[in-house]
Amino acid sequence: FITQKKITAEILILRSEKSKPSLKNKIIIIEGADPGYDWIFSQEIAGLITKYGGVNSHMAIRCAEFGIPAAIGCGEQRYEMLIESNKVHLDCASGMIKVLH
Repeated sequence: FITQKKITAEILILRSEKSKPSLKNKIIIIEGADPGYDWIFSQEIAGLITKYGGVNSHMAIRCAEFGIPAAIGCGEQRYEMLIESNKVHLDCASGMIKVLH
């Protein structure tokens, strides 16, 4: 978990670097983010959750730089649960992701 922030927002699942919908105020869900996804940081995202990665990954470092709450490398079970939802609560201080809808 990156930052100590809490955020509740709708999610948006990005399945490709090529699709570029409006990301403003959404928690972005990406399976395995790499530097090709850096464009998301210009979109005023509310948070980021990835299936793969760790504290030293590119996206973890970028989220720390911008102060964006993130769960990097949440794992397969949690990721599958999240992609079936519409809205989540991300509490980085407690290390918790809660599906709301």
